[in-house]
Amino acid sequence: MTLKREYKAAGFAILSIILFIWGFNFLKGKDLLKSYREFYAVFDNVEGIDNSTPVKMRGLVIGSIKDMRFRERDRKIVLTLNIDKSYSIPKDSRIKISGNGILGSRNLELEPGHSPEQARSGDTLQSATAGGFSEMLGSAQEQLEALIVNTNNLIQNLNLVFDTTNRRNLKQSLENLRIMSNDLTRLTRQTNALIAANRSRIDQTLTNLQQSSGDMKQITERLSKTDFEVLVKNLTESSEKLNLILQNLQQGKGTAGKLMNDEELYDQLNQTLQNLDALLRDLKTHPKRYVHFSVFGRKDKQVKD
Repeated sequence: MTLKREYKAAGFAILSIILFIWGFNFLKGKDLLKSYREFYAVFDNVEGIDNSTPVKMRGLVIGSIKDMRFRERDRKIVLTLNIDKSYSIPKDSRIKISGNGILGSRNLELEPGHSPEQARSGDTLQSATAGGFSEMLGSAQEQLEALIVNTNNLIQNLNLVFDTTNRRNLKQSLENLRIMSNDLTRLTRQTNALIAANRSRIDQTLTNLQQSSGDMKQITERLSKTDFEVLVKNLTESSEKLNLILQNLQQGKGTAGKLMNDEELYDQLNQTLQNLDALLRDLKTHPKRYVHFSVFGRKDKQVKD
């Protein structure tokens, strides 16, 4: 019985030690049930970072800080990081310390790269540090100083532009603008009064225009229903007759059609006209060949050419 109690006590003690170690590492962000790879990162300053700071990638916790040590040869801080093996880390990835550091709390962020080659356990990753609160204040102070300088320059330029002469001209322009505004107001009032005095005439004119528009509409409708239909009908009939005439000409019907289509008739007519023309020219030149006059009687004479 005593031996069994000693075994139980020893087993309980061992279990307690294991649970203590597991809980301690769990609080540090390391799960003993997972496998990790070690990477290194070197920084000039790790203010706001301690062993409890987790390593995140896009907001997801992927590891923790295993060790932080000071390197004597260059006075830099070397961080040993445990990164979960289930995450792929490109070789050109980098570790970045970010956060404002106002209360001393900053973040350790892993920014994955784009290299197809994966980083191996024991590699040193690139490191970067975002500007802290003091740097932010310094940058804001520089921007504020630049804004003040630009404001002063603007005021000086305005003073140069608005000298005595320009101020007097501007004052005169504003006065002219005021006078124009008053004149426009007076003109508007006169126009309103004129419209009010002649409202009845205007209404009558609009009524007449409306009646004229109605009459014009009726006339248009009548023309569209009567004359336009007759015109379209006449045009259609004329077009049909013209098509018939052209068709008869093309088929050689009638005198004109035969002249257009019978080349032999055309040639004969042309030859006849040429002969007639030659006959008329000869008659004009030698009329005695064709007409004979005799007082005492007809006597045939030999006509000499």
